[in-house]
Amino acid sequence: MVIEDNADIRSFINNSLQNHYKVIQCVNGLEGWESATECIPDIIISDVMMPEMDGFTLCNKLKTDERTSHIPVILLTAKAMSSSHINGLKMGADVYLTKPFSVEVLMLQVSNLLKLSEKIRESISHKLKSGDGTPISSLSPLHNNNEVEKLLNSIDNEFLSRVISIIEEHIDSLEFGVPHLAKAVAMSQPVLYKKLHMLTGMPVNDFIKSIKMNNAVLLLQSKRYNINEIAYMVGFSDRKYFSKEFKKRFGKTPSEFLS
Repeated sequence: MVIEDNADIRSFINNSLQNHYKVIQCVNGLEGWESATECIPDIIISDVMMPEMDGFTLCNKLKTDERTSHIPVILLTAKAMSSSHINGLKMGADVYLTKPFSVEVLMLQVSNLLKLSEKIRESISHKLKSGDGTPISSLSPLHNNNEVEKLLNSIDNEFLSRVISIIEEHIDSLEFGVPHLAKAVAMSQPVLYKKLHMLTGMPVNDFIKSIKMNNAVLLLQSKRYNINEIAYMVGFSDRKYFSKEFKKRFGKTPSEFLS
């Protein structure tokens, strides 16, 4: 998403990026804010000095709202003053570029920020799919992964922890699904889908299933319940379907996992 009130600069940035990315253009901070909370872009490039809402205010709103807190933000300004730069970083900007800027530098910054987002997704996805018996509550804030822990901000850590807690509270429910989770976190289903996919690389249903399967691993390791009981405890009414999904996730059936 490119948010810039100057039509020439907005067009220049769009033309530089459009062969590599799908670009959404907004003409001021308020329009950018409203659009960002609806479409949840992968990255935002915003001017600082704009009517309706300036870039500092926009950045602060983006970084403190649970729906958009994960989105990398590049701020553009004509001000070279260090105080302006510091303000941008204080508001949570990931990168601060002074106009005029090099297209190559902008492209590299966009690429680097998207790669960092991908690292976060890969780390969380690996944690969820490992099936090593580590309590899933340790997923956030990604213990023992200092690099990613620094990249994933506190709001997103808290969001993931809250989502996991809500799923675990309803883990034995056969009916609990995306609509219930969206309502519990006070997000629309499309926004929840985009937010969770950006953080984990997974659709919401797959994320819910991953939490169920990781809890199934812990229950299997406890050796206190049989497989039928565990299937019901993690919200599966059919043992065969549970075993099929378990094998799909971990490469072994529950019986093979125990042997």
